[in-house]
Amino acid sequence: MRARGPMLTLLAVLAVGLAVFGVNTVLAGGPADEPAVTTTAQSGSTGSAASAGSDGYGAPAGAPAQAAQATPQASAPAPQAQAPQQEQEAAPAVSDAAFAGRSAGNEVTVAMGVEGDKVVAYVCDGEQVESWFEGTVNGGKLQLSGVDGDLTADATDRAVFGTVAVGDKSWPFSAQPEDAPAGVATDRAVLKKLGTA
Repeated sequence: MRARGPMLTLLAVLAVGLAVFGVNTVLAGGPADEPAVTTTAQSGSTGSAASAGSDGYGAPAGAPAQAAQATPQASAPAPQAQAPQQEQEAAPAVSDAAFAGRSAGNEVTVAMGVEGDKVVAYVCDGEQVESWFEGTVNGGKLQLSGVDGDLTADATDRAVFGTVAVGDKSWPFSAQPEDAPAGVATDRAVLKKLGTA
């Protein structure tokens, strides 16, 4: 009886120790548990879990992946090409005015009258050249033609610069504003008087 007492005590201690060891092993995830699964965040691979029939997150193999995919942001619509604006005819740079001047070498005098978009010019040299030109204003551009030549110029309210051609001769010229009665800037008598003054 004395020999059994210590033996039973020893067995009881051993049983308690084994029980504590078993509980610690279960709580600490010891060798009785499944091997830990290694996952790669970037590639999404599941390491050895693929061979174990698991996706590494506890879901069975073949289950749809639940990882959130980045939703592409809607790109801003490309700016639409602006429709070309209709080209509007420029307002005359000069209107209702009379001009008088001379060619660069003083060969001829030039008188010009503008009313609205209508232009009339008189060119003479006092001897052989005497020509009339008629045309239009488009913005600051003057385009006139006559029986024996043409005249082109750029005009503002302060001056006219251009070239006049009569027959086989042409001359660059400039002209400055001149006083003329209102409404008669294109009157031939007024222009002839300005052109011969």
